[in-house]
Amino acid sequence: STNGFYLPGIARKEYAEGEIVKLKVNKLTSIHSLLPLDYYHLPFCKPPNGVKMDHENLGEFLAGDRIDNSPYRLNMRTEMYCEQLCIADLGKAEIVE
Repeated sequence: STNGFYLPGIARKEYAEGEIVKLKVNKLTSIHSLLPLDYYHLPFCKPPNGVKMDHENLGEFLAGDRIDNSPYRLNMRTEMYCEQLCIADLGKAEIVE
């Protein structure tokens, strides 16, 4: 069974089995900082064709959301297993952030 929820102001989207579902990322907030961080400011895997803003409506933009594309691939109602997205060498500077 599949469950979902509706967000006011967002157009409802129905997916067929196997259809690609875009997974997006947003800004990161912290109790240690007043300003949000861009998701890709941290060493997360980036999309192979580059990071692109992916707002669905004006409200997201006006609310200060930083919606970007992601490298994650999902297909509706398709069983998937873990896949490696990238390999990142994290030095001491990246770990401290």
